[in-house]
Amino acid sequence: MRVATYRLIRLAVLVVITTAPMIYIAFRTIEKRELPIQLNALQQEARHIAFLKVHKAASTTIQNILFRFGTERNLTFVMPAVDAIQPNVISVLETVTPKNIRSIPLSSTHFDILCLHVLYNRTAFENILPNDTVYIGTLRDPFDYFISMMLYFPMMFDRFNIFGPRAITDFLEDPEKHDASISIEKYALYSFTKNRMAIDYGFPLELLVNSRSRKKDIHKYIKQLDKEFALVIIVEHFDESMILLKRILKWSTKDILYIRQNANTNTGNKEINIGENDRTRYRQLSEIDFMLYRHFYLKLWRQIKMELLFHEEVLYFKTVRKEVEDFCQNLNKKSTVLKFPSSEWSETFEITRGTCDSLMISEFDFVKKIKENQYPR
Repeated sequence: MRVATYRLIRLAVLVVITTAPMIYIAFRTIEKRELPIQLNALQQEARHIAFLKVHKAASTTIQNILFRFGTERNLTFVMPAVDAIQPNVISVLETVTPKNIRSIPLSSTHFDILCLHVLYNRTAFENILPNDTVYIGTLRDPFDYFISMMLYFPMMFDRFNIFGPRAITDFLEDPEKHDASISIEKYALYSFTKNRMAIDYGFPLELLVNSRSRKKDIHKYIKQLDKEFALVIIVEHFDESMILLKRILKWSTKDILYIRQNANTNTGNKEINIGENDRTRYRQLSEIDFMLYRHFYLKLWRQIKMELLFHEEVLYFKTVRKEVEDFCQNLNKKSTVLKFPSSEWSETFEITRGTCDSLMISEFDFVKKIKENQYPR
């Protein structure tokens, strides 16, 4: 009797051991499939955001997303001072100060979103934004960034006295000869050709001018940025970055839709040849930018690795975004509404012609619209 009971117990244990992993996997699969909707239902969307707007790094496209989100919820944006030279720029030489931004509107008690050009400084940002603000940045391959900057601001070719197909190569063969901001320490923060992304991220001047001898301090500053930014968007993986943004901020699919803004649509009829050593030369010139980019590129993929069903949602988003772009850019405009049914990743939503207008409005016009709303005359 005891032997029979013992054998029966052993059989039961064996069944549990062999079937438990399969039951667990099945349960986790079901749990994973339902997780995206559960998260959206249970967690509150973030409404306080600091976005570091970096030139030529998809920042205008991201800004449009933030502008749409904020205006739909009547949130308050940080705006540049009345006498600002450019409506989308607070400063390219310093961080936010009481002198370079407008005061909180009478209709608000605090600022909610910062997303205009200004240098990063955590303390200064915290002085004007709520304690629960989420910090978001953007970065781009530094060499591609440099080429895009040169083509977007063609006056730089004249300023640096470089012409013809070899202009980029000529510049990189002797950058200090062409750009005084590289060779003169006091002009380092003025540079748009050397470590410009690092400048935007608030790297101290002593690190910018002594990058080769201060590697340890540069790595320390990058690690500090890592702690302070919830996400740094990588332009080369923009849609993946958008899904991470959606999940971090607890936003909806509709919130992160975009149509590319402010992209280089022409090169001013410039024929530019890239020499075989140009990338290497630029890596030597903008060493901090490459270190910064590499760190957050690797971090992005570590963040993605931690996510469930991530690539499935990216594929869904790409499909939806393309449909929205086609609808908004359809010139005959016979259809007035584009509807999307509920899915694993999103509740039901629709795109109207008014939505399209917000997706496609120019940066300057959007800033003007927000200013007029926050500071009526």
